[in-house]
Amino acid sequence: MPLHSQSIARRLSRYVLLISAGMLLFTTILMGIFGRRAIIRITTEVAEKEVDLVAGNIDMLISEVELAVGNVDWFVQRGGMREQFMYDATRELVMSNPSIIGSAVAFEPYYFQGRRWFAPYSYIEKQTGEMHTIQMGNADYDYPTMDWYRVPKLFDRPVWSEPYFDEGGGSRRMATYSLPLKDTTGTFFGILTSDISLEGMSNRLKRITPYWDSYAVLVSARGTYIVHPDSSMVLKHSIFDTVSQMSDTTALTIAQNMLNSKKGSVRFHGNRNEDYFGVYRPISNGWSILLVNSYDSVFHYLSIFNVIMAIMAILGLIGLYVGCRNVIRRQMMPIVEFTQVSMTMAKGNFKARLPEVKRGEELQKLRDSMAFMQQSIREYIAELKTTTASNERYESELTIARDIQMSMLPQNFPNHPGCDLYAMVQPAKEVGGDLYDFIDVGDRVFFLVGDVSGKGVPAALFMAITRAAFRFIGALGLPINEVVRRVNDCLCDGNTNEMFVTLFAGCLNTSTGVMEFCNAGHNPIVIVAPDGSASFLRAKPNLAAGLFERFPYEAEQIRLEHGSRLIVYTDGVTEAERADKTQFGEQALLDWARKMNPSVSAKASTLDLYARVRHFTGDAEQNDDITIMSILLK
Repeated sequence: MPLHSQSIARRLSRYVLLISAGMLLFTTILMGIFGRRAIIRITTEVAEKEVDLVAGNIDMLISEVELAVGNVDWFVQRGGMREQFMYDATRELVMSNPSIIGSAVAFEPYYFQGRRWFAPYSYIEKQTGEMHTIQMGNADYDYPTMDWYRVPKLFDRPVWSEPYFDEGGGSRRMATYSLPLKDTTGTFFGILTSDISLEGMSNRLKRITPYWDSYAVLVSARGTYIVHPDSSMVLKHSIFDTVSQMSDTTALTIAQNMLNSKKGSVRFHGNRNEDYFGVYRPISNGWSILLVNSYDSVFHYLSIFNVIMAIMAILGLIGLYVGCRNVIRRQMMPIVEFTQVSMTMAKGNFKARLPEVKRGEELQKLRDSMAFMQQSIREYIAELKTTTASNERYESELTIARDIQMSMLPQNFPNHPGCDLYAMVQPAKEVGGDLYDFIDVGDRVFFLVGDVSGKGVPAALFMAITRAAFRFIGALGLPINEVVRRVNDCLCDGNTNEMFVTLFAGCLNTSTGVMEFCNAGHNPIVIVAPDGSASFLRAKPNLAAGLFERFPYEAEQIRLEHGSRLIVYTDGVTEAERADKTQFGEQALLDWARKMNPSVSAKASTLDLYARVRHFTGDAEQNDDITIMSILLK
C-alpha cells in the first residue's frame, strides 16, 4: 500500500507540475500579448491626453484673441473717426490681453479723413517689454497689398495668417489674426489685427514628453513648421519636405490628414526604417500638432518584465514540484478512501456509507462535511429541479421576446440617393419601449422615433403596437400630422393601463429638402447645418400619443439645405446618468453635434454619439432605453 501511495504521489506531482507549467506558459504568452496591447493603448492615451491638453490650451489662447479682437471691433466701428481714439484702441487691446503682442487698425485708402495710408500699430518690444505705437502705413509699406489685409477683405471673414518672422517692431516669430471692419451701412473700411508670439506655443509643446525621446511639432494650415526640435526647420521648411524623403507612405497620409484638420494615432517608419508612432490633433485656426514617440522607448519596460516573469516562473515550478510531491505523499493515503466514496456519490448514490476516522481533526471535519453534503445534496436536487425548470422557462421567454422585438425594428437601412439614414436601439433591460421606423416612398422618407412610458415587457408590447400602426398608416402617404393622429387613435383604443408614447414623426422630401414634421411630446431634435452649426428644432407642443382620442395634432414644415443632418433621439441620451447622478444633458449633445465632421456617415455619427454617452456614464448602469437616428440630406 505505501508503494502504491508513493506511485500516486509521484504521478500526481508530475501532473500538477505539467498542468502548472502549461498554465504558466499560457498565462505568460497571454500576458505578453495583452501587455503589448495595453502598453500601446496606454501610451496612445497618455500621448493623446497630453496633446489634447496642449491643443486645448492653444485653442483657448486663439479663442481669447479672437474674442478680444471682436470686442474691440465693436468699439472701433462706433468710436468715430478720431485719430487718437484709434491709437488708444490698439494700445488698450495689447495692454489688456497678455497673449497679444501687437495690434493695428489698418484703414482702406482714403477712407480715414482722406488719407491714403492710416494704420495705427501698437506693439510690445521683445527686448525691453515696452509699449510702442506707430503709424505703419506709407509708400515703403503699402499695407493694402499685403496678404494679411487682402485675404480677409477678399473673403469677407476673419483669417489667421501663416506664421512669419517680423523684422519690424516685433522682431519675433508670430502669427496675425485679421478681422474685416464694416461701418453701420455694411461698407468695408479696414482691417483690425492682433499678433501673437509663437514662442509660448513652442515652450508648451517642448513639455509634451510622455517618453524620454518624445518630441512634438506644430505646423500651419499650409504645413509649414511653426515649432520643431530643430530650430533651423522653423518657418523655412514644411512637413512635406520631411515626409517626401520617407519611403513609408503612412507619413504622407499623416501630413495630409493634418492639413485636412483630422486627428488620429498611427504607426510609421522613419528614414532609416526606425519604428515610430505619432499622435496628431487639429487646432481651431487650421494648425495641427504632431507628437512622435519611438517604439523602443515604449517596449523597454515590457522586455524587462518578460525576463523577470520567466525567472519567477522557473523558480516557481521547481518549488511547486518539490512541495507537491512531499505533501501529496503524506496526505494521500487517508484521502483514498474518501475518494472512493466520492466516486460512488458522483455516480448518484448519495447514501453511500462513509469510512470511520479515528485520527486527524481535519479528516474528521472532512467526514462530517461529506455527511452533511450528502443530506444537503439530496434536498437541494429536489428543490433545484423545480427552480431550474421555472427559471429556464422565464429566461427563454425573455430571450425570445428580445429577439422578436429587435427583429421588428428595421435593420436594412435604405440606400437612398437623396439621404443617408441609420438608427439604433439599446434597451435598458432585456426588452424596452423605445422604437424607430422609416418608410421609403419615392423621393420621400417617412421616419419615426418614439419612447413608451415605462420599461420592460409592458413597454415592449406597447412599442410593438405603435410600430405596427405607423408601418401600416405611414405607407398610405398621408400628411404627417394625420399619420400621428391615426396612430394616436389606434393606441387609445383599449388602453386601460393608460400608457402613452412620445413621438417625433417626419416626412423628408429628399429632392426639395422640405421636411414636414409633428412632435408628439418628444424631445426636440438636433439640426446640424452644412457649416457645422447645430441647434434644437423647437416644435409645437402636441400631446403624447395614447392619451386622448381624436387629438388635433398639428404639423410644421422646414426647408433643409443639402448637407444638413438630423439627430433624432430619446431622453435616454440626454438623461443618461453617471454614478453621481450627473446627466449627459442637452448642452453636451449640442457640443458633440457642433464638433462632428459634417461629411461623416449617418451610421458613424449614430455610433459615435452612443459611444460618447456610454463613455460619459462609465460603469454606471443604464437607466433608460437609448434610441438614436441620424439622417444626412445629400
